Amino acid sequence: MRKLSKHTIAFLLALPLAFALFVSCSSSPKKVELTEETTQHWNTQVEEAIKDPERAAKLKQLGQQLIDVSSSIQQDVEAFNQKAMALNENYDATHEELQQMIDDFSAKRNPKFAEYRDIIFAMRSEVNADEWKALTD
Repeated sequence: MRKLSKHTIAFLLALPLAFALFVSCSSSPKKVELTEETTQHWNTQVEEAIKDPERAAKLKQLGQQLIDVSSSIQQDVEAFNQKAMALNENYDATHEELQQMIDDFSAKRNPKFAEYRDIIFAMRSEVNADEWKALTD
């Protein structure tokens, strides 16, 4: 099996920053699918880099959690984008409606980004610097 590309790893690790790329009132976002193939690639990377079965199992589980949270964030961003485009098309929309939409998005987003961050740190606590480099290269 092939290794996860640097772009895929970068996406998984930098998703909180990537959401800005998805939010646009003028065009549809380019969707990055987090598929079963992503999970398989992560699991292969872990098996190659981590020889201890217990740590490898823990990292695979954390990887699946990260993919699930990333998918959830991506869905939230897509929903926000659709709402923003609809609000943009509504000439009678008010500033308060926009602010409420942003507040609702932030209320959903912030806990998920915290969970994302916590998973990354949990992953890093399971590996040493060389193993982390092997997993993210």
